Amino acid sequence: MVEMEAVVIGVINILTGIVLAVLYVQHCYSYWKRRNVPYLTPKFPLGNHHTLFPKGISIGNVSREFYNEFKKKGVKLGGIYMGLQPQLVVTDPLLAKNVLITDYQHFDDRGIYKTKSAPITVNIFAQAGSEWKNARSKFTPTFTVAKMKSMFDTVRKCSEIMEQHLLETVDEDSNKDIEMLEVMACFTTDVIGAVIFGIDCNSFKHHDAEFRKMGRHLFEEFHYIDGLKLFLTIYLPTVSDFFGVSNIQTGVTDFFTNSVKEAVEYREKTGMKRPDFLQTLLDMKAEGKLTFDEVVGQAFLFFAAGFETSSNAGTMCLYELALQQDLQDKVRANIHSILNKYDGEVTYDTLNEMKYLNQVFEETLRLWPPVSTLTRVCSKDYTFPGTEVSIEKGVMVLVPLLAMQRDPDYWHDPLKFDPDRFEDEIDKNLPYWPFGEGPRNCLGTKFGYMQVKMGIVQILKNFKVTLSPKTKVPVQLHPETFVLHTTETIFFRLEKI
Repeated sequence: MVEMEAVVIGVINILTGIVLAVLYVQHCYSYWKRRNVPYLTPKFPLGNHHTLFPKGISIGNVSREFYNEFKKKGVKLGGIYMGLQPQLVVTDPLLAKNVLITDYQHFDDRGIYKTKSAPITVNIFAQAGSEWKNARSKFTPTFTVAKMKSMFDTVRKCSEIMEQHLLETVDEDSNKDIEMLEVMACFTTDVIGAVIFGIDCNSFKHHDAEFRKMGRHLFEEFHYIDGLKLFLTIYLPTVSDFFGVSNIQTGVTDFFTNSVKEAVEYREKTGMKRPDFLQTLLDMKAEGKLTFDEVVGQAFLFFAAGFETSSNAGTMCLYELALQQDLQDKVRANIHSILNKYDGEVTYDTLNEMKYLNQVFEETLRLWPPVSTLTRVCSKDYTFPGTEVSIEKGVMVLVPLLAMQRDPDYWHDPLKFDPDRFEDEIDKNLPYWPFGEGPRNCLGTKFGYMQVKMGIVQILKNFKVTLSPKTKVPVQLHPETFVLHTTETIFFRLEKI
């Protein structure tokens, strides 16, 4: 009898637990309904983000689907769920600007997971609140025009190595299919290696250079176990932190820690000082403004942000110009006219004087923004102006940048590559934020523009760029990458001019 009672009690407890769990899930999934906010019906346990796992992590494609669903319904602010957590999708550019600029003090957190087991995740991109404000004030002087000019010579020298590599490649075989993404990746790796660590990577000569290998490891060698870790840190951050689960691949923290340590020891031993990013970090450390871990974290961020996004942007720029030879000729003429004006010398100022090149790059970033979705987490309860929509602290807001920058409501014939859109200053109400917007925009924007445009100049002044017959047109967005990628490799052919 006692045993039977125990069994009954156990069954009752289990059933009670199940009922309570179901009620809890139902309560979580009624968040937007209780606030009279239009929403998409979630599916347990992943909410509306079920397409992110196990297929991939393309938040850009997923958020574009959300955007289109809400736009069809005429909804400016729509609710979704990531797991059990409510998120808000913004489809109106003016409301998005409130989040990014006007009321940014309510949204000073990107919602990027930081783990104690990977201190390199503690950097200005991931920091929030007072930590971010303090870091921002420290690093803003690092990216002034004067600092860019001091680093320009290093960028130019790296671009000349790329130029020589391509000249030799074409001399050997004028019909060779060239994977330009790999070329741009080697170029940006060399730039970042030199600017951050003062290291001559020469990725074109040494294909197994440590920094190039690390770039592949971070962005190309994303295995199932890495996807599982990322899934856990996104959906179960508290549990992940408790068990020390990191969304950074194995070996990355050790690599960057050791690289910074070796660079510091070498500079201290030789007394060498260079006008680069690492020296700025080391000077801050010497003044007590940064810890060693913070130096490593910022160095990692600069590598990850400056390498992958820039190599992709440069590749997509050349892709569009290969499709429209008349535009390519116009850019080349613009480049040569400025170079002739200054006896062939490329400087930071002459690069910025190439107006049509600037237009082409701006249009590339509109059509192919490297980071396709902007995220902000509400840090104080907030009501959107002109609406009755209120959100609580902790709710993440998504701004689907890729969708907005390709929306025909804001851009005429949005899928057409048309640099003339940027001939004059664009309407400030148009959604165009390829490097973010407001106080939390990308600090390295000027540097990104500089290195990509320098690479494009070296290629176009020497070569006519066409697509290989192997390249499938139009290219499609890859469904399983965080940074914008295409599903198929884009192969080019170069003809010396």
